[in-house]
Amino acid sequence: MMVTEGEWDIEDVAEVFGVLTRSIARWEEQFDQDGFYTHHKGLAGRPRRLSAPVVEEITKLLQENPSLYLDEIIDWLALTHEQPISIGALCDNLRELGLTWKQARNIAAQRDEFVLIDESGKDGHTMIRNYGRAPKGSTPEVEVNHDRGIRYSILPALTLDGYIALHVVEGSVDSEEFFDFIISDV
Repeated sequence: MMVTEGEWDIEDVAEVFGVLTRSIARWEEQFDQDGFYTHHKGLAGRPRRLSAPVVEEITKLLQENPSLYLDEIIDWLALTHEQPISIGALCDNLRELGLTWKQARNIAAQRDEFVLIDESGKDGHTMIRNYGRAPKGSTPEVEVNHDRGIRYSILPALTLDGYIALHVVEGSVDSEEFFDFIISDV
């Protein structure tokens, strides 16, 4: 401010510092008013679509249920936070959080049960989601309810020449039924 009070013309000062004369006038005005000048740096770029608390909630939501699809997250944001967002903007936000889309490891909801049986079966297992979001370096874990609807079990007796016996039941096969199959059919 002392430069403009001396012999220097305001246009010359603006040229030396590479600023506009309006900037120097604004600085002088603030200096005269407050006794000092503080540079207020403006925000760079567009404001964030999602606030920090919402981003934190999304992170918690994806930790609890990492297999959510983008449209499900968008619906959750709209219902919970009244926050509309495009799929592209949501993808950008998830990428900034370090969350990537990768194949999930399915964990049985009934982890204490471990049964090995000699049977083949078919059920409604096809609806389980095999992909989810997780931070880089970790695998998403999805709790899966193994209630798969109607299950059909098949007990075949197979030799090198082909099938010699076949037993199909609705549901799973227990040890008594397996033993009866061996005694009566094989």
